[in-house]
Amino acid sequence: MEKSEKICQNKNARVKNSKNIFVLVAALLVAFIIRMLSYAPVTANGGITFMGYDDFYHMRLILYTASNFPHSLNFDSYINYPYGFEIGWPPLFDLLGALLAIILGGGQPDLHTIEFAGALLPVLLGVLTIIPLYIAASAILDRKTGLLAAFIFAVLPAHIYISRFGGVDHHVAEALLSTAAYASFILALKWASEGSFSLPSLKNISSEKKLLKSLAFAGASGLFLALLIFTWTGAPVFVSLIVLYAFIQTTIDLKAGKRSDYLFICSIACLFATLLFTIPLSAGYIRPGLEMSAMYLSWFQVFYVLIMIAGTVLLWGISIYISKKDLDWKYYPGALILVSGGGLLFLRIISAESYSFVIEGVRFFFGKGEYLGTISEAVPLFLTSGGKLTFTPALNTFGLCLLVALAALLLLGLEWKGDKSKPEGVFFLLWTIFSIYLALSQRRFSYLLAVNVAILTSYMLWVLLESLDFETEVRKLVKSGQKTEKSTAPALQTGKGTNSNTKSKIKTKNVSGIKNASGTKNSSKPDYFKLVSSLTLIGLVFVPCIWTGTAFAKSSGSLDPAWQESLNWLKNSSPETSYYLQPSETPEYGVLSWWDYGNWIVYISKRPAVSNNFQTGVEDSAHFFMTDSEQEARAVMDKLKVKYVITDTLMANGKFGAIASLAGKNIGDYYDIKAVNGTAGTQTVATAKKELLNTEISKLHDHDGANLGNLLLVHESNVPKAANRKNNIVKVFEYVPGARLSGTTSPNQPVIATVGLKSNTDRKFIYQNRAVADKNGSFEITVSYPTENTGSEVSAISAYSLNAGENITITGIQVKESDILNGNRIEVGRVEKRP
Repeated sequence: MEKSEKICQNKNARVKNSKNIFVLVAALLVAFIIRMLSYAPVTANGGITFMGYDDFYHMRLILYTASNFPHSLNFDSYINYPYGFEIGWPPLFDLLGALLAIILGGGQPDLHTIEFAGALLPVLLGVLTIIPLYIAASAILDRKTGLLAAFIFAVLPAHIYISRFGGVDHHVAEALLSTAAYASFILALKWASEGSFSLPSLKNISSEKKLLKSLAFAGASGLFLALLIFTWTGAPVFVSLIVLYAFIQTTIDLKAGKRSDYLFICSIACLFATLLFTIPLSAGYIRPGLEMSAMYLSWFQVFYVLIMIAGTVLLWGISIYISKKDLDWKYYPGALILVSGGGLLFLRIISAESYSFVIEGVRFFFGKGEYLGTISEAVPLFLTSGGKLTFTPALNTFGLCLLVALAALLLLGLEWKGDKSKPEGVFFLLWTIFSIYLALSQRRFSYLLAVNVAILTSYMLWVLLESLDFETEVRKLVKSGQKTEKSTAPALQTGKGTNSNTKSKIKTKNVSGIKNASGTKNSSKPDYFKLVSSLTLIGLVFVPCIWTGTAFAKSSGSLDPAWQESLNWLKNSSPETSYYLQPSETPEYGVLSWWDYGNWIVYISKRPAVSNNFQTGVEDSAHFFMTDSEQEARAVMDKLKVKYVITDTLMANGKFGAIASLAGKNIGDYYDIKAVNGTAGTQTVATAKKELLNTEISKLHDHDGANLGNLLLVHESNVPKAANRKNNIVKVFEYVPGARLSGTTSPNQPVIATVGLKSNTDRKFIYQNRAVADKNGSFEITVSYPTENTGSEVSAISAYSLNAGENITITGIQVKESDILNGNRIEVGRVEKRP
């Protein structure tokens, strides 16, 4: 009898596991479909247009790695031009993209295959994240919570945004690897706490399956942490969380009078595995002069993990000492503060560089980095870039799930309080609080919080659904549907049919008489109020997420059509530069624009960029666009070997404040900003001052290079109005010596050179430059546009005229293209009033 019951139980368990696997696969499929919705907009123009800014540089790295596999690009002469730049991004994400391209391309992938692989990679990594999420949720709570969390995560906008097709960025790998590392660590804690894990038990480890599993999962956690270090330079903070947890859990155990051997063995095993895997990964990427840099893969990561191991061993030793001496548990956190302070002091003494990297890392995670204030995604979650309170980003990335998750966090904290706490639960709470802090300080880290929000929302939703007897009511609804089908089916005119109906009635009678756990009679009819209430709760969680998530997936990304058209023009119409695929040597010239657009310039135009999204060259770029001195602007271009300058409407308006800030200027110097009360409430009105008109960005973009003698407009974006959703205009200027119009007039007399022009969009405009005659009446004006028709996109529609006062004008001055390119001097004679 017992044997048959056991067989029956095993069979039921297998059936249940099969159902769980089926539901989990369904969640994976939903996640894949939603993230692939961006396929249409990404491939709309026949090629692949990637989503963001960093995506384009990742594609450059994937392209290089696919051609030189397994070697990755460490130094790139095409950014921070003309100096080049050491690439700080660890290479795992790009190696995976290149490997996928090689597999899809049968060993010889072409450009389209490489781009497709790069676009597909975030989808695959994003979908795979559901598996460790389910494992973590099931271990902490239960399987049904894990399954519902998988579906919530599948539609959560915060994660869809970084894992959609075409979103080629390593953030999706961070989420996958950190979740896998922490899920494995949770399993290690769970198995260790269930077994009698202590130092003496290690002697008989081979016979203790639970202990073996615990150590195996701790080792797996260390492997994933090492891979995370190989993916993101900020990964050491995830290693630190293991040590911080060990301290908190030990404090809880000491207060409860428990030993913490299980905890320290798991933690040290995890950290030791991290060290073992980090050493070879870091050793292969050591660069001369950067051997201990935290910004690159180096010995710093190895040194950091060693410090974490030493700190954990020290925590263990202190806890053992306090237990043996029967001291108050409060001595433990006090000892830690002293040890931490002493450790930082020791680090500062032996390695000032490593100490500064640690401090800068802490400042970064507190949102205090040098350029973070000018990066929109680094703004706190509930603040605008202007410092005003906003809930829009949180609602867009989490829907109502963040609010539900916070309530669940409070509820779980109360449920696991005191003696009811469990090690894996404490770790999950700490992980969640850490993720919340990251998202609150910088909204771009919302994708790391998405895992915790999905699990907590699932937990809270199940609490509410169980209070409404959702599962019971669904079963009743299904049974009532089955009865309706039977009652409408033709009755079988046999004795068997009569017996069947009789049995059915007996069964119904028995079911209706069963009482539920609360002692009340169950009705065979479903409670539609409970069902509707339950479905409403489910809808409040899923509908906003699906609505926003699909909108994210269907969006066409950051690349403006005006920029795409202009950069393709630059690629096809400017002199080709060397070393693009092997960027170890300095190319012939560079392109100057704002740093936001640098990666686009490098990947689409295949031209070197002075400033890019690593914030390289940002000081020179900011100074160039904000200066009111043409001489200073030329000095910047000469120093940086600039041939082209690109501006857009956003640089002259929306991004102007960031440019001014990084140039050390105050926005109030260029705009008169006032708060005006109106019918719509208080609004901020900015009125331009004359100082704005003197900046290089205004002279170029707003006035087509007026009052500048060395920059001529060679192209402006030409896209249909319907496609130009941001109403943006991109302008490309070429740096030229300029022709010098030389002559004489009255002493100290202002002289203005004027020419009519027409751009490639048939827009007509006037170019002017001016000079003031010296005390002898001599003047020289540098002009940047030729009057001869050379087939260029911007052409003159008149000859130059010179005006030296009222009714004093010379017309018909012709300037050749060779004069502009060679800096020739053109004598125009004396400008004076004709009789």
